[in-house]
Amino acid sequence: MYAEYLKNQGVTDNDELTAAEHIDVLTYGRIVDFDKLTDLQKGIIKRVHDELTLFDTENADMINSYLSNYSINGVSMSFGNSWNLLCVNGIAVPTRIYSLLKMTGLCYAGI
Repeated sequence: MYAEYLKNQGVTDNDELTAAEHIDVLTYGRIVDFDKLTDLQKGIIKRVHDELTLFDTENADMINSYLSNYSINGVSMSFGNSWNLLCVNGIAVPTRIYSLLKMTGLCYAGI
């Protein structure tokens, strides 16, 4: 798994490890041996990891909120699938980042 790979590389930052765990969920645990992936897959996964770490860090309060809808004084906000944000297997991920990760071929849910 990618999170285990990063731990073995000496990564201790909790935000980075959480993003790696999210990548493991989004790829259905298919990153068994990171070193055996193609250079293209490695590059995409590293880029997705960096961007997902930043996204998760900047939006932690909203992501961890139990609310799916909020409204006050005529202004409302929804959290869930939209044109720029997906919830895939319980992981909130921007559509652009998920589309990039799908290019690795590791996100197919089929058997």
